[in-house]
Amino acid sequence: MRAPHVLAVRDAAAPHVAALGEYRGELRRAIHAMKFRNARWIAVRFGRHLARAVGETIDVVTYAPTTNLRLRRRGLDQSALIASSVARTLRVRHVRTLRRVDSRVQTGASRAQRMHGPRYVVRRRAVRDRTVLLVDDVLTTGSTLRHAREALLQAGARDVRCAVVAYEKAPPLSRVE
Repeated sequence: MRAPHVLAVRDAAAPHVAALGEYRGELRRAIHAMKFRNARWIAVRFGRHLARAVGETIDVVTYAPTTNLRLRRRGLDQSALIASSVARTLRVRHVRTLRRVDSRVQTGASRAQRMHGPRYVVRRRAVRDRTVLLVDDVLTTGSTLRHAREALLQAGARDVRCAVVAYEKAPPLSRVE
């Protein structure tokens, strides 16, 4: 596997995100197999690679949870599986610190709709004065990570770093003449 990417997101709320690569080709197919064909072993491999990509001092690993509807349909939360593998590889605690309080699905939503992002409630004791690694599967607009990161910081986390398996390249800007 090639070296992971570190993205400079144009958002002060989440300045850097570690990612394994762009959401296309073989990486996209692997993510789909993990999410839609219950290939949990792929999440373990993603987690090991992300742990190497992060390689920094982390106190707690957590994840951006999916909606309850998705969890019931798929039988798994892929971000939880990836985060668990990252934590095991880094030998740190894996804690579900975030609870999603809305059921809006981001898939298929427009960019403007995605920017409103999900809302979260945080288990404060688990993150207070700790460096937290926030894990998600795919970064599209950055809204999910931004909202989750803000919630963790407001709950007292010392620092929140982000890691995703893949990022979706932003569409090219259309030229207006």
